[in-house]
Amino acid sequence: AERTARSPAVRPDSAGCGMITVLLVDDHAVVRMGFRLLLQSREDLRVVAEADSGEAACQRFAECNPDVVVMDLAMPGMGGIEALKRIIAHNPAARILTLSAQDDPMHARRALREGASGFLSKRSAPEALLEAVAMVAAGQRYIDRDLAQKLALEELQGSSRSLIDRLSEREFDVFM
Repeated sequence: AERTARSPAVRPDSAGCGMITVLLVDDHAVVRMGFRLLLQSREDLRVVAEADSGEAACQRFAECNPDVVVMDLAMPGMGGIEALKRIIAHNPAARILTLSAQDDPMHARRALREGASGFLSKRSAPEALLEAVAMVAAGQRYIDRDLAQKLALEELQGSSRSLIDRLSEREFDVFM
């Protein structure tokens, strides 16, 4: 069953405690393993599936309907933006935390505009991933602190529409 925007993001486990289920999506196995170990260091987080591509992410999401998807934007084949759009089209209440090694406002703005619940730079401290997943699971937005400041300053300075921001969706996909 699909969650609505108001329903709780946690599922009761066998002991009746809330458990946040996570789908990890990254094309690098070592990155997924590191994220899995970090996330599962918290008793209330459980990685229920992994995917190494956007195509696999869409399939795994449909199979396990996780509370949160943690997804890299840059992957070969169907990238994170296209997978994000397809998952949101399938389930508008999906909560997707996007990640990127690129910590520039352009990538964050594009992901958030397409329906991501949050954006985190892969350069962030490990604790930031735990905080971001918990916030997104609770239905809140999360933007990496440094990036949020950059986005706000760009908006104030009127420079939020860079040449790259003006690209069509297809042009941006080719650019990525």
